[in-house]
Amino acid sequence: MRSIAILLACPAVAVAAAITPMSGSVPEGPWTAGVWRQPANDDIFFNGDAISANGGKFYVHKETSAYCPGDVEGLDCSVYPGSKTVFTGGNNTLFLSVGVPGGQQVYVAADGSLSYTIPHSGALPEGANATGFARERSESFGAPVVLGNSNRLWSICPVSEGAPRERTYQVFVGQGKEGCLLTGVRTYTSSGPDAWEYL
Repeated sequence: MRSIAILLACPAVAVAAAITPMSGSVPEGPWTAGVWRQPANDDIFFNGDAISANGGKFYVHKETSAYCPGDVEGLDCSVYPGSKTVFTGGNNTLFLSVGVPGGQQVYVAADGSLSYTIPHSGALPEGANATGFARERSESFGAPVVLGNSNRLWSICPVSEGAPRERTYQVFVGQGKEGCLLTGVRTYTSSGPDAWEYL
């Protein structure tokens, strides 16, 4: 009864409460991620819109930025199309699923932005946090597998103009600044790696 009262009093966070992680199996292997938002107090909804890696950060409604060096002997870039952003892990730490040696780690920057390391370097900037990620099975909305980080909310913040459903949004962990939207993040089993490296 208390949880229902909280949802009625705070409809803006209804989407976050609706995907509270529950017990259940989580598929292994690579996966993609998308934002999921079914708000109670506005009509800005998202149904799994893909999260893409671009320029060291993550976005919704922005193309994935990937690269494969075509001049490396023995490297077949045709198997790394870079058409989507694929992740691996989610048991405390999180990585991009890539072919480049050393990999690329996902972290939360000091400003809350979801970020990733550059190729060939595992260095994290000051104030970054690379732990606390968790993929868990939810009992809501068809038992999706959701991504969380230390029980904090996710938010997406507009970085372009246009209609709310068509803007480009940057992904943040936490409430974000004014004008940002609270959201949930779902994960979807995928093939991978899809990119040699993400730029």
